[in-house]
Amino acid sequence: MDQRTIKKFWLLISMVFFFGSNEAVSQKFLLLQKGSNQKTRLKYEIGEIITYKSKTNDFFITDRITDIQNDILVLSENVLRPEDIVSIDIYDKDPRNRTLKNLSTLGMAGGFVFLLADGVNGLYQEGRPSIGQGTLVTSGIMIGTGFILSRIRYRYFENKGRNKIQLIVLYGE
Repeated sequence: MDQRTIKKFWLLISMVFFFGSNEAVSQKFLLLQKGSNQKTRLKYEIGEIITYKSKTNDFFITDRITDIQNDILVLSENVLRPEDIVSIDIYDKDPRNRTLKNLSTLGMAGGFVFLLADGVNGLYQEGRPSIGQGTLVTSGIMIGTGFILSRIRYRYFENKGRNKIQLIVLYGE
């Protein structure tokens, strides 16, 4: 056999294994969505850690998703229906929280740098560190705004109203 025939044979074998496996043609995930806005969607896939509060427990439980079926969510230590979930902790999952964290860090760092720059400028011009009244006010506003932004983050996804928890199972069969 020549090289070309061997390459075709291995390509055919690899395609059979790739398309024959269930993982290559199916997708399963837990979808959290607020209303019809697709920008607020969050996906949890099999193997991810989820922190939730159920109707039976008044505290949060952290567990790993092991399987997702049409009507139940199979966790490593529990089995849940989407209707049984009251709240999901999305503090580390939501990408909007990273934006708010970056903005808060930028505001606080800018305030401290502005304060430091005015102190160094006063040291250079007057021979002693001095900070002007306007610099104190502006730096305080920047640091305060950064602190307030650090406290405003999306913490929980509540399963009520327009919020939907959906189990999505897509098969290519």
